[in-house]
Amino acid sequence: MKSYRVRERAHEDLLTDLLYARGITDTQAQQKFLNPNFEEDSHDPFLLPDMAKAVERLWLAQEKGEKVAVWSDYDADGLPAGVMLSQFLRDVGVDVVHHIPHRNNDGFGLNETGIAALAEQGITVMITADCGTTDVEQMSFAKTKGIDTIVTDHHIVSTLETSAFALINPHRPDSTYPFDGLCGGGVAWKLVQGMLKHRRASGKPFDYAEGREKWLLDLVGIGTLSDMVPLVDENRMLAHFGLTVMRRARRPGLRALLQLLKIQPMTLTEDDVGFMISPRINAASRMGTPTTAARLLAAEEGEQANALARELQALNDERKSLVAVTTKEANKKLAEQSTPSPIIVLGNPNWRPGILGLVASALVETHQKPVFLWGREGGETLKGSCRSDGVVNIVACMQGAAEVFADYGGHHGAGGFSLTQEHAHELPSKLEQAYEALRSDTAGQIEVVVDRELELAELSHALKQVQKLAPFGVGNTKPLFILPSVQIGAIKTFGKTQNHLGVTLVKDMARAEAVAFFSGTNSFQKPIVSGMRADIIGHVELDWRNQPRIRIVDIL
Repeated sequence: MKSYRVRERAHEDLLTDLLYARGITDTQAQQKFLNPNFEEDSHDPFLLPDMAKAVERLWLAQEKGEKVAVWSDYDADGLPAGVMLSQFLRDVGVDVVHHIPHRNNDGFGLNETGIAALAEQGITVMITADCGTTDVEQMSFAKTKGIDTIVTDHHIVSTLETSAFALINPHRPDSTYPFDGLCGGGVAWKLVQGMLKHRRASGKPFDYAEGREKWLLDLVGIGTLSDMVPLVDENRMLAHFGLTVMRRARRPGLRALLQLLKIQPMTLTEDDVGFMISPRINAASRMGTPTTAARLLAAEEGEQANALARELQALNDERKSLVAVTTKEANKKLAEQSTPSPIIVLGNPNWRPGILGLVASALVETHQKPVFLWGREGGETLKGSCRSDGVVNIVACMQGAAEVFADYGGHHGAGGFSLTQEHAHELPSKLEQAYEALRSDTAGQIEVVVDRELELAELSHALKQVQKLAPFGVGNTKPLFILPSVQIGAIKTFGKTQNHLGVTLVKDMARAEAVAFFSGTNSFQKPIVSGMRADIIGHVELDWRNQPRIRIVDIL
C-alpha cells in the first residue's frame, strides 16, 4: 500500500520550489539546469579511456580505405546509436556496414557467427554500440580474424580484462570522465566528438562543416530518452537538444513515423519518444526484424520512409496483439493455480521471449506482484524476462536463486535470464524462497513524496513552470501534485478497448480534464463516482489539444 507525504515548501515561488526539491538550490546551478548549453555541457571526449587510440585507428582506417563494421544492439538505445555512427562514418569517407544481431537467435552482444561473417566481407575494424564490454572471448575471436574491436558501451565493467583494441566505457574504474550516466548512444556520440575534435585540430583538409554533427542528436536523444539513464548533467543536454532536432523532423523516417502516429513534430515530448517511438523501434527486434527500424531511421527519401513506417507500425500492432494473447494465457494459468503465491513465475515453450518483458509489466500492473516469465524460440535454452513490484530488487531476487539460472542480469526494476529446461520446474520454489527472504527486509508501506499542493485554478500557471524542467525521466521525475477536495464531474472511458479513464474535475469556478491510462473507476485507493469529492494525486501535462490536464496517479 502506498502512502503520500506532501513535501514541506522550501520556497513560495513554484519553479524555485521544484528546483529545490531536486537539490538545485544555487542560483547559478538553477540557470544551468534550466538553460542547457551544448558547448558548456559537453565533457571532453578524450577523458574517456582509450578514446585517443580509437580515434587514431578509425582515421587510419579511413585513410587506408579499410572496411569498418558497426555492431549495435537491437533496442531503442543501441539501434539508433548504430545508425548514427554508420551515418557519420559514411559522411567522413569511411567504408562502413551496420550489423544488428537477431534478438532471439543471436542474443545480446557479440557472437562468433556474426564476427566470422563480417571477416568474410573483409572487415578489419568493428565498432560496437551499446554492447561488447564483457564479450572478451568474442573479441579475442575477432582478433584471430584480423579484426580490431573498438567498444563503445555503458554497461557495468566487471573486469579490465579485455581483448578489445579500445574499450570506451565511462564505467571503467580507470576512467577520468566526470559523468558515468551516458547511455550507449551517448558513448557512441562521444566517439563522434572525439573523431571531429582530433581531425579539426590536425589542420588537415576536412570536408565536414562545423556543427553539422548536431543534426545527429535526434538519434542520440532517442537513446537517451529510451534507456532509463539519469536525465542530469550531460544527459539533460543531450535529451534537450535531441528533442530540438527531432522537432525539426529533418530525418525522413522519423518524419514519416510521426505523421503516421499523428504527432505534430513541433510539440514532440519525451513521453512521445518513450511511449510511441521507442516501442515501435523495439517492436522490430521483438518480432524478429530489427533491420526494419534501422532502415527507417537511416532512410533518405520520403517514399521509402513512408513504406518502412507502415511496416514498423504493422510490426508494432502484431507485437501488441501477441502481448495481449500471451497476457491472457498467463492470467488463465494464474486462475487455475490452486495455491496463490506472493510472486508470479510462469513459462511456456511456445511463448516468444522478445515480448515477455511487456507481458510481465502488464501482469505486475494487474496483480501487484513481481513477475518472472520464460519462453523459447530456437534452441533448447529457455529465455525469460522479469519485472519488480517496485518493492524488491528483482536482480537481488534472482541472485537468491542463482543456481537455477544459466545467466541473469538487469537492474532494480527489470531483468532478464536464461536457464535449461531441466531447471524450469525448480524456478517457482527457488524464486519464492529468495523473494520471501528479501521481502522480510523491505516490509511496510511505500511512502511517496508529493512535491506540492496545487489548486485547480493554478493549473495553467503550474504547467508553464513545470515545462521549464523538462525533459523528464530518471533522475528528473515529473513533479507530483495533490489537488485537495476536488469534485469529480463527468466520468468516461475511452480507447479501442475502453480501458482508459477520463474524468472532469471541478472546484469553485475552475474546471479541468484528467486522465488515467489503463485504469477504471476502481483502480485507486478511493473508488470514484460522479459528484463525490476527493484528493487527486497526479502530474500536470498538455493534452492533445495543447490544453493543461492532470495525469492521475492516485485518488484518495
